[in-house]
Amino acid sequence: MDSGPAAGRRAAIVPGLFGADPLEYGRAVADVARTDAELMHLDVMDGLFVPDISFGLKAVQSVRKAFGRRLDVHLQVERPQEHLDGLTRAGVDLVSVHAESTPHIARLLRDLGSNGVAAGIVLNPGTPVSAVEEVAHLVEQVVVMAVNPGTSDFLDYTVGKIRRLRADLDARGLGHIRIAADGGVTAERVALLRDAGADRLIVASALFKDPAGVEPTYRSLCAAAAGA
Repeated sequence: MDSGPAAGRRAAIVPGLFGADPLEYGRAVADVARTDAELMHLDVMDGLFVPDISFGLKAVQSVRKAFGRRLDVHLQVERPQEHLDGLTRAGVDLVSVHAESTPHIARLLRDLGSNGVAAGIVLNPGTPVSAVEEVAHLVEQVVVMAVNPGTSDFLDYTVGKIRRLRADLDARGLGHIRIAADGGVTAERVALLRDAGADRLIVASALFKDPAGVEPTYRSLCAAAAGA
């Protein structure tokens, strides 16, 4: 068991809709709505920044109408600034932008805040924690990718990265900033990631493809995230 500074803390399970069967997205949103999840994660991909293409603006608008709680849009795109107006008009609550996708990350994060949208910053596995040092005060969450975007292989060293980030934020008086772990989050890794300092665990395939069904699997994951 991890004995770091975050050991024993609770973490929220955040359903990642991209893990559902594309032919069943509507049902998947309804299934999540029957849980008590406060946040749902949507991956917007352009086929350029990452290989996949997913969830255009119309899809985001449809999910917004169907899901009454908070939506986190994860922009895995080149030129993220071109998507902000549409997402703001769609009524999303939180937009997370890759540090690697723009040289003007501070400006984008400030633009989100000035439009009433919470901001997040995302770090690819090879991007150091220091990339958030100057902008951490502008965000609600830092998303640490535990896989290379577009792949599914969990990278063990990202656990230490989460631990270092949590310690750094806490030391700077920024302990309120959430750390989200994204990619390869399974029931077996929940406690490891939580104790490293992640307080949001974005779960995609492990939630939607479990034969037990979304609601029972979500409850089981929540129990693990709470240390039960």
